[in-house]
Amino acid sequence: SSSLRVQLAFVFWNETDMINLLTILKTYPLRDQFVARLHNRLAFTGLAAFAVCHHIGCASYKALGEKCLGHFKFLSMSGSVNARPVYLFLKSMKSPSRDAFREAIEACVEGNFVNIEAMVNERYAAFLREEKDEAASNDCIANAYFLYQDWGAHAKALQLSKDHDFLKKAKRKRARSFVNTIGSNHKIASRTVSNT
Repeated sequence: SSSLRVQLAFVFWNETDMINLLTILKTYPLRDQFVARLHNRLAFTGLAAFAVCHHIGCASYKALGEKCLGHFKFLSMSGSVNARPVYLFLKSMKSPSRDAFREAIEACVEGNFVNIEAMVNERYAAFLREEKDEAASNDCIANAYFLYQDWGAHAKALQLSKDHDFLKKAKRKRARSFVNTIGSNHKIASRTVSNT
């Protein structure tokens, strides 16, 4: 289905496929009798929409992303623990900032959403790379790499290791808590990975 394909396009960051699939998905209704199917479709439709809305000819996808964001905002405000990490991830994709990404990561850690946390870390790494903070970006990529492995997304972890040579020597030292999330203003007691 298109909703599962847009999830793969987002995870593997294939912008061409995201655009092609959003052309199909924008015609889908914002309601579905199967909540899990709707949750997944709107989550990845919104994420893909915010990812590509800056491309020429894709500005209309921002409105689609806003609709998806509104859905998860409503669910989150209604107390849905499953909606909060997605809502915060959508917010960080719409308006990227260190605080927005850290808040999304914290929500994923609190709810044990390993899959979403992996994706947020990867997008946060891209944001930090644009900010010229290579060390923090590499830490986020390393976190994403290990989280993708924990999720069972081994093809994605392999893609990251091919794109980032330093990951071939990276070792996880210990689990991190959201208190010492990468790039936070809190002092980090120990690093998540070692390149020894």
